[in-house]
Amino acid sequence: MTSENVFMALSLHEVANIVNTARSVHAATLCGMDDQKIRRAQGSRLKAARAAAGYRSAREAAMQNEWAESSYRAHENGTRTIGQDDAERYAARFRFDGVEVTARGILFGDADAPEQTAVGTNIVGVKGLISAGGVIETGTEQLPEGANLYEISVPFPIEEGTIAFRVTGMSGYPKYDPDDVVLCSEYGENPERLVGFYAAVMTQSGDRYLKRILQGSKKGRFHLESYNAPLITDARLKWASGIISTVTAKRWSQIASAPSVAAE
Repeated sequence: MTSENVFMALSLHEVANIVNTARSVHAATLCGMDDQKIRRAQGSRLKAARAAAGYRSAREAAMQNEWAESSYRAHENGTRTIGQDDAERYAARFRFDGVEVTARGILFGDADAPEQTAVGTNIVGVKGLISAGGVIETGTEQLPEGANLYEISVPFPIEEGTIAFRVTGMSGYPKYDPDDVVLCSEYGENPERLVGFYAAVMTQSGDRYLKRILQGSKKGRFHLESYNAPLITDARLKWASGIISTVTAKRWSQIASAPSVAAE
């Protein structure tokens, strides 16, 4: 029997099954290729963010941040899709010392990142001054609640909700130099994700600090550490926000009068 006769002998139902199976295989192949492109693009963006943050290798980033090295390598090499939780964790660790990175940027690229306002994107309000022991003085006794001490211009675009705190004198040495400005989000985040890193915090009692957050003796409590100041133990935090970026003294300029100090 010829191949033509065999095909003619097939039922209409069998022919449909053959065609549909072929289509499914073709669609699955295309889908697999798209997924591969997505993973590789995510990996490339993650690698660039890691390198910009100062980590020399994937291994160094994984070890210093206590991530499973095999999982991180798979994400950076593009062999495993990066999930939302992982992207947020990576962004939180790579978003400091002048590095701008977001979870959405890692997942989808800058073109799909949240849009920023075209006017005044580099203007940020200074909410407080960082003094000895990492204490943040906000001047709320003299200013309306939520007001800025003054505004400054920074040399890169910032997202809505970004606020600034300015280091005064040698209060932050050796971590920060005089007149450095730290940027963070006014919306805050879960302090559990900030353990081991510097963050602006407000305790339940209303005290504000720029401190390194350490795990406390029990869940929901945190130790607050800084240079040249006693450790604050088992604090309950009302608000915490990790450092998005540090702007050195020579890279920002003041655009409104300050009540007590002025930028050089």
